[in-house]
Amino acid sequence: MPRKIHLIKRNSFPAHSFFDHLLRGTEHYHHKKFELAAEEWGAAEWLNYDTPIHLRRQDGRIFCGGFIREVPFLFFLYAVYTSKANGIGAIKTNGISKNLVFNEGRLIRAATTLREERIGNLIVKKESLSPATLNRLLIDARKQGKRIGQFLVEKGVLSHDALQELLLLQNEQILIDILHWQHGYFYFLERPIVRDFIVNYNPLNLARAATYKGFSLSQFRNRIPNMKTIFGPAPYAELKSEEVLQKLTDRQQFIFSLIDGTRNIEQIARFSGITESSAVEILYQLTAAGMIRQSLEIIEYEDRQFNEISNLLDTLLEIYAFMSQMLILELGTKAKDVLHQSKMVLSKNYDGLFVDIPWENPNQVTREMVLRNIAQCCPHPRHRGLFIEAFCDLFDQLRLEIERYLGPQLAKEATLNIKNEMKNVLRYAKETPLRSHLMESFAKLAN
Repeated sequence: MPRKIHLIKRNSFPAHSFFDHLLRGTEHYHHKKFELAAEEWGAAEWLNYDTPIHLRRQDGRIFCGGFIREVPFLFFLYAVYTSKANGIGAIKTNGISKNLVFNEGRLIRAATTLREERIGNLIVKKESLSPATLNRLLIDARKQGKRIGQFLVEKGVLSHDALQELLLLQNEQILIDILHWQHGYFYFLERPIVRDFIVNYNPLNLARAATYKGFSLSQFRNRIPNMKTIFGPAPYAELKSEEVLQKLTDRQQFIFSLIDGTRNIEQIARFSGITESSAVEILYQLTAAGMIRQSLEIIEYEDRQFNEISNLLDTLLEIYAFMSQMLILELGTKAKDVLHQSKMVLSKNYDGLFVDIPWENPNQVTREMVLRNIAQCCPHPRHRGLFIEAFCDLFDQLRLEIERYLGPQLAKEATLNIKNEMKNVLRYAKETPLRSHLMESFAKLAN
């Protein structure tokens, strides 16, 4: 008796915001609004919804299918993914057919009838192989009953690694192309498979890969009119900011924490101590991940937090210059060893804050150097004041060295300089948590 297919419909999926985001992301993707698609799919990912969709089994196996216009490709993938089933699938539209292989619900490889997605075409493009040479090799491979890729590896035309890269690229292209389809049908049959992994996608992994493929860095740059462009956090990323920060690199964390809907690219780069080009690359990564969005505004707001940190850094660097110059004037070249040793005995927590800065030549130290290290080592807003503790511990160590080499009188002069800077901060700086932290640290030094 023929097996009857279980037809998946839109109402097979529960009314849940996860699927609303999945659907809106697909619609944006169809209209090539890749940033909005990334935002919706990112929101779906944060919901972490993994309740299985009921897929009826016959004779112990799933056999299901549906129509793309009603059940988008990502919905179909989600149904198979949550069932954790092994098997094969197919999806067809306008005479094009693509075969899919699933391992425990995840896509692991795909095949296509589209000529431009065949591995041979990719080999011609990537390996500078002429079509005539490829056709000759294809004939030889068929005679020996071998796949063209493996045959080329055996002939020394391709390395094994190059073949794996080409297969990965081919499978990405086959699968990502399906996300553009708005009509057609699909099916899935649960059955044993050969676990020959080329890719390893769950539905949202594939959606993320599709976003990066459709929205390149060069396209992102073209959409930025100038460095005054402002970015703000995506709604879900703003609500889940702590969790978002945990998924980012240190540099990405710092820049994400600066994005508040008022800072422009120029200000973000300046605050981070990096080039505008580097800032644009990180903003692209965050945009393609759906975490931030470009604002329509192109206005330069005053960056009060940057101004405060910059002013405090200027104060700290002036104190450092004063104390280090005392040692240099009295000790000459030996002072460089003393300055270096003072830095080396500090807590390991401060290592990153002092790296790649010419402390032995105080006139060459700039606040931009320190800002760059703050962005790398203190990406989370809660740790932003660590540079104050680092500098104050350095000053304490320098004061010990001044007393050891220059005597107690000059050590008192160094302390007096710190007290005078305390007065200047109290006189000119507005009351903020960062200023209070500095004053508390200064007070301990001045005792």
